[in-house]
Amino acid sequence: MKTEITMNIAIGARTLHEKPCDGIAWFTYEVIQRIVREHPAHRFFLITDKRYDIQPVTGQNVEYIHLWPRNYHPLICFFWHQFLVPAALHRVKADVFIGPDGIIPLNCNVPCIPVIHDLNHCHRPEDIPFFTRNFYQYFFPKYASQATRIATVSSYSANDISQTYSIDKEKIDIVYNGVSELFSPLSEEVKEETRREMSGGRPFFLFVSNFSPRKNVVTLIIAYEKFRRDTGLDYDLVLAGGRLYLNSELDRAVKSSAYKESIVFTGRVDRMMLRRLYSSAEAFVFVPWFEGFGIPLVEAMRCGAPCIVSDNSSLPEVSGGAGLCVSAADAGAIASAMARLAGEPALRRQLTEKGIENSKKYSWDVTATQMWDCILKAVKQNA
Repeated sequence: MKTEITMNIAIGARTLHEKPCDGIAWFTYEVIQRIVREHPAHRFFLITDKRYDIQPVTGQNVEYIHLWPRNYHPLICFFWHQFLVPAALHRVKADVFIGPDGIIPLNCNVPCIPVIHDLNHCHRPEDIPFFTRNFYQYFFPKYASQATRIATVSSYSANDISQTYSIDKEKIDIVYNGVSELFSPLSEEVKEETRREMSGGRPFFLFVSNFSPRKNVVTLIIAYEKFRRDTGLDYDLVLAGGRLYLNSELDRAVKSSAYKESIVFTGRVDRMMLRRLYSSAEAFVFVPWFEGFGIPLVEAMRCGAPCIVSDNSSLPEVSGGAGLCVSAADAGAIASAMARLAGEPALRRQLTEKGIENSKKYSWDVTATQMWDCILKAVKQNA
């Protein structure tokens, strides 16, 4: 092992983007920029399948290694990680390799740390396209088995990985996701302006994420319809995020909704607009079928939005008792929670205060520190 001041740290930067748009991409960006900045004595080799107009992370201790081709298909991903990446690790004399997307080279003499965010491909395989699903199901047990250490983003996911893949929990480090300091409550004037722009001044419920089947947006739409019928209140439903895959059921649900004119799709929005949406929403409703962490939940809490959240997987842990927990399968329960928050200002205030306090547990600075500790453990184990 090299001394600490001379480590060569290689990172799979396939999910490093100039403008991150999902949880893994934000983890990659936030963690890499911090460990690069906080550990200038070490050299960081960011192995990527794309060329950047503007490099997302820079520093005198940073070198980008571009490996062709782009990872658009699981077969290319396999070739890239199992043949091209090992050669690059040998060339730069890497002391450790980190896979922020959970993918590592197998049969490699460099200690490797996959960040396995969740096991959605095990529990809800039908939500993932065929080739990607089979790739994950076949290779992720191998990554977990051969990894020097594993990082994951919640206690729930740590237990799940340990039990599903028969991995010793001592091998798994919990590296919670964080919340950007950009997120915080806004003034009443800005909230009113946002509502005017987004919903014609009407109050609205908010969902933020992608629209894959796992996010359960169809049940949310059904719950919203029930809320409107039962209460008679003129609220909008704002859905912020991008389409991912397998969206036909969602399209049918929107088209057939009696309230489709009140369902607003924003597309992907930047973080400044997200802050406005979170702060201005009557409530943030996040009821996925399965989640390894759920970054939008803690962002919403940090902005003061009362939250309705699924009672499954990692979400009770991450929400910390600061949201109304409901069954993801029960549209009636979701609608009742929406009605409670629409009709009980004291409850909204209580959840706002508890949510802001709960969100303070999550910081990208802490995430980077936890990830660095995991790196040091891996290198030490390989000494």
